[in-house]
Amino acid sequence: MADPQKILIVDDDDAIRTMVERVLRRAHFQVESARDGYEAIQKLAKDDYGTVLLDLMMPRVDGHGVLRFIEQEHLAPKVIVMTADLAGAARTSGSPPVSRVLSKPFDIRQLVSEVRLASGVA
Repeated sequence: MADPQKILIVDDDDAIRTMVERVLRRAHFQVESARDGYEAIQKLAKDDYGTVLLDLMMPRVDGHGVLRFIEQEHLAPKVIVMTADLAGAARTSGSPPVSRVLSKPFDIRQLVSEVRLASGVA
């Protein structure tokens, strides 16, 4: 079973990924990251995560590809989509692992609150 406090951050923007990592570590989450969907799929195939923070627009494999992998492999993380692509985000609404969509730029306090909610950590 996945550790609810173990988070995978998937974003090709180094600044966003690093900032989210720091903030979630300070909130006492175990954090790992991936620079694109390809790296995310490699990590998801090896390890269990309670929550995945997922950008949609990335090179090699985009966020939709990661969502397909999660569904095909019957993985169970909660997914919070972080995107500026609102049209793409609308396509994720029918995807069972997606628990929330946050549009970029997002409020970091709201992100932490959503991660706590998704992971069941109050």
